[in-house]
Amino acid sequence: MFLNTDTFNYGGHSIVLSELSALQRVD
Repeated sequence: MFLNTDTFNYGGHSIVLSELSALQRVD
């Protein structure tokens, strides 16, 4: 959804993206 490689641009939010990505993978 809103998760994209662009999110990595935030840098500090990269950790949050990793967690969200893991949740999406479970989905």
